[in-house]
Amino acid sequence: MIELYYYPDNASLAPHLLLAEIQVDYSLKLVDRESNAQKSKEYLKLNPAGRIPTLVHNELVLFESPAICIYICELDADSKFIPSIGHVNRPLFFQWLTYLNNTFQAEFMVWRYPDQHTTDAKGIEGIKAAQDLRLVKILALLDEELSKKTFLLGSNVSACDHFLFMLTLWCGNISQPPTSFTNLNQFMGKMCQRSVIQKVCEFENIDLGLYL
Repeated sequence: MIELYYYPDNASLAPHLLLAEIQVDYSLKLVDRESNAQKSKEYLKLNPAGRIPTLVHNELVLFESPAICIYICELDADSKFIPSIGHVNRPLFFQWLTYLNNTFQAEFMVWRYPDQHTTDAKGIEGIKAAQDLRLVKILALLDEELSKKTFLLGSNVSACDHFLFMLTLWCGNISQPPTSFTNLNQFMGKMCQRSVIQKVCEFENIDLGLYL
């Protein structure tokens, strides 16, 4: 049995979606961020970074959301959500997953927690304003990419799209939210039509009303 340590509407969402997509047996272990449980001694034994998510499968303990997503994809015998080795789209899969994690998510986290990126409280609003502009540019880049195809790798959904879906949900409060980008908005609408996404988001109490 796979165990996913999660918190609702957190970086665990993409792995949660993929576990549901491939219909593997799994259980969810809530890590209560409200009580800072991710920094507890017990949790740090599993994940020394003290972050969410963590996946446990047999003897394997794995953290970092993109790594967990890749692992889940490769548990699927049909490889529906990751291109097979040698497929022309496999390098692009890793390109986009890396961009989403290393650029999009990283920039978002500075916007979300600007106080953790300065020792001068007077600079917090300036950091947030600068990050807002950076996030808008990232959304514009992704919107342009999605003008050429339905999903990031073409006509079929991959784990990159689940990851993009998760990050896009988080950006509803920036100056130009995802709904202001035609192709990205359409992408979100298509993802929200997936029954698995509706089921998982209902479980995690995530409102999809903007895109349905």
